[in-house]
Amino acid sequence: MEERQLILLNTSIFKIDLKGNTVSETALTAEDTDFYKYIRSSINEVSLAPGGRKFKLRSTNTEVVSTMLPIAINPVGTSFGQTIPNRLLREEIAVQDRVARMGIEVHEGLLIISVIEDRGVKKIVLCKVEDIQYIDKVDLKLNSGYPIRRKIFRSAQFHLSQVDLVENIVVHDLNSKGATYWWDDFLEIDQFWDDIYNTKTAFNIIDSKVLSKLKKESPADHTYLRNATIRFFRTNQEFTIEKLIEACFDNYEAVNATKVDIDKIKESIRKLPEKHSFDERFNLKPSEITAKIKYSINLTENIDLVIKDEINIESTITPELHNNRKYIKIRSDAGYDAFKK
Repeated sequence: MEERQLILLNTSIFKIDLKGNTVSETALTAEDTDFYKYIRSSINEVSLAPGGRKFKLRSTNTEVVSTMLPIAINPVGTSFGQTIPNRLLREEIAVQDRVARMGIEVHEGLLIISVIEDRGVKKIVLCKVEDIQYIDKVDLKLNSGYPIRRKIFRSAQFHLSQVDLVENIVVHDLNSKGATYWWDDFLEIDQFWDDIYNTKTAFNIIDSKVLSKLKKESPADHTYLRNATIRFFRTNQEFTIEKLIEACFDNYEAVNATKVDIDKIKESIRKLPEKHSFDERFNLKPSEITAKIKYSINLTENIDLVIKDEINIESTITPELHNNRKYIKIRSDAGYDAFKK
């Protein structure tokens, strides 16, 4: 992963021991050590991570925020202390009690808190690195440690203004199931946009700003891609830009390749959240998608084909060329009965 020229101004690391109900601070080692490089890489990963969700302050007087902000203002020679890690310990013990019956486990790990400067922007970064278990290849015994790949499981970054006010908050959570405690109970911050807003806005913007442009250029591609997009919003639990692109666009072969540039469409979609104010990742609310596939395709002067709702076009309607004449074949028992002689 690309590493920016970020500066660590103040960093604290805490071991969160749920079984022992304890918090212990771990000193950051020298810059040439593997542990320092691991911690710096973890912070950099948070700062670079795409697909986060935007949040806003509930209050500047909450426990975590009121502890962090004075240290961000004067980061040199100050300490985060035990307040924030102890709060995380309490909240993780409480959530473990709530979700244990569902087979969900809150893993122990490291809490990293760091005030950084990233390309001239001051940020407060919090991230949770969870323990993993492994069999040591030397002594073949069960051990635990921190993963080199896919390090960060939960994180938040608070972007500060030039006068050290919180301007923006971005939260990432790679294991989203049962993890609202991270932002709601631990950080005490609120979603900037809820799932209903995100679902409606994301679909409407994709439909109106990207897909609708295909209607004149290539009606067939417009039909296929809009159909796939509606199906994605109706049948998936979670939205991310990359999941949408993978499901609907990555393997799509344009009917009219001379007029439809799929790579350009994908890049346009990736820019939409920032330009049109919705999150890159959220839980979908399928009931909010009222759009139906209803297109009237003019076949001849006297015949229109009307598609009223989502269908599997590939298995229902087939184009054919016979003796240099173009036809469509529609699989329909009712149509067959109506027209058979």
